[in-house]
Amino acid sequence: MKNIKLQLAIATLALLPFGCQKDVLDVSPQGQLAEGSLSSASVVDKLVVASYSALGAHFFGNDEAFAGPSTNWVIDVRSDDAYKGGGGINDRTDIHQLETAVMDPTNFAVAQKWRNPMFGISRTNYAIREIARLESTTYPKEIRTAEMRLLRGYFHHDLKRNFNQIPYLLETTDPTTAKNTQYSSDELWRLIEADYQFAFDHLPPNNGEIGRVTKYTAAGLLAKLYMDKGEFEKAIPMCDFILSGPFSLLQNFDDLATLQYENGSESIFCVQFSTANNFANHNWSNLLNVTRSTGIAAGGYANGDDFYLASQNLANAFKTDANGLPFFDTFNNGQDVETSTYSGALDPRIDHSFGRIGIPWKGTALYSEDWIRSQDYYPGFSGKKHVVAPNDPQIHNSFPWAGSGLNFQIIRLAEVILWKAEALIETNQDLETARELINQVRNRAKNGRYVQKLDNSGPAANYLINPYPASGWSQDYARKALRFERRLELCMEGERFYDLLRWGTAATTINQYYQVEGTKRSWLAGANFIVGKHEFLPIPQSEIDLAPDLYTQNPNY
Repeated sequence: MKNIKLQLAIATLALLPFGCQKDVLDVSPQGQLAEGSLSSASVVDKLVVASYSALGAHFFGNDEAFAGPSTNWVIDVRSDDAYKGGGGINDRTDIHQLETAVMDPTNFAVAQKWRNPMFGISRTNYAIREIARLESTTYPKEIRTAEMRLLRGYFHHDLKRNFNQIPYLLETTDPTTAKNTQYSSDELWRLIEADYQFAFDHLPPNNGEIGRVTKYTAAGLLAKLYMDKGEFEKAIPMCDFILSGPFSLLQNFDDLATLQYENGSESIFCVQFSTANNFANHNWSNLLNVTRSTGIAAGGYANGDDFYLASQNLANAFKTDANGLPFFDTFNNGQDVETSTYSGALDPRIDHSFGRIGIPWKGTALYSEDWIRSQDYYPGFSGKKHVVAPNDPQIHNSFPWAGSGLNFQIIRLAEVILWKAEALIETNQDLETARELINQVRNRAKNGRYVQKLDNSGPAANYLINPYPASGWSQDYARKALRFERRLELCMEGERFYDLLRWGTAATTINQYYQVEGTKRSWLAGANFIVGKHEFLPIPQSEIDLAPDLYTQNPNY
């Protein structure tokens, strides 16, 4: 909870009018200050901090963060990892449409997912222009500009992953003339890369305050871009730069969901949240995603909307064999992993990642049917990663539910380790090092803290996990291991759908998921992922209506 968290809350309230345009391309926004009128370095720095605040996607109320969250959970429900959840399949039909691949250009969540990064881009460009105008010999103009270009690149990156063909808005761009077909897909990637590279070249490894982006952050985002592009040779040195830095895996996997370790040794890039002002800087993106926590003496989370639940397919993926290794191709066969009555071996990360009936919830009480908001989603699987323990003294025990200062990790060290392993596997240049890297992540899960029974008499389930042996470690096997490890380690963190896209397996994986999961969850029966359409979201019709000469709709919408 260092200075920048408090600054974020203050700056969000003080500078909100700068982003309060009715539409992104509205050329006559109300309440916008005249540019060039901000001569004070301290005021200009508030513009910088307000740009950081845009990472939280909370601009005008609640719906824009719920429907277009920076955590991308509404995109995760498009994958095989998660259900929408909530009060039933008719609760938030816009997100249900994403889950079942029937969204169209009028979808509200789609519109909000477009708007939120656009508002972030607007703030960063405003800040860049004002930094350039500032006459000061002491203000760190180059560093602050690098911070803003990194954030601008990140907001465009988020848009690119979701909509593909987007406008690229520089600080000199007239947004009323910026077409979403102005640049080719590769040109867009190169523009994002240029912003990240500028940040890498001009940011220090330590940027003074916790929460400010650094050279390591820029390296992480460059690595992320190169992995998205399949440019593995370029990703490796960026990963190596981070791995040579002051980072290490936390001892316990579940420490990632604690305030004590939120800016700890594993954090590369995260959204800073706080309770300094709940309505300014709380994690509104995940506010809907809190279980009900019935029966906890301390009051639990007070209430909960119980959205964003793990799928049965994901729960089954945590099965392990007699050697403590995953079932790559057959995990979804046989008995489903549902409640604590499942006696087969499991990767211990399952019960740190989401609730299972009969399993203790963060050491407080047993997760039960009463915690599940809608029986449509029995047996529940409410997410655990984005909330602290319900008896944590720093939790907010009323609305906003489960409010705390817990950050959201955009990039953490385990993902960088797995990126390098993947790059080595795909280039087939050092499979043994790739195995060692994957095993670093698995060994943390193996040697760290397991979920215990409430009476502390032993582990809450039959946990069994082991590292991969050298025997049989071919490129094909290593690829399967890597992809499975990413799913288990990073589940419920908003990355699964994008992984399937960049691996070229989205249609096959998701349609197989619909076919099997549809026999267990009726609302998924008959759903269909259409190749050439559902890889990306439609351009919001509201934006096309506003600027019909600028925006061309994505194919097949």
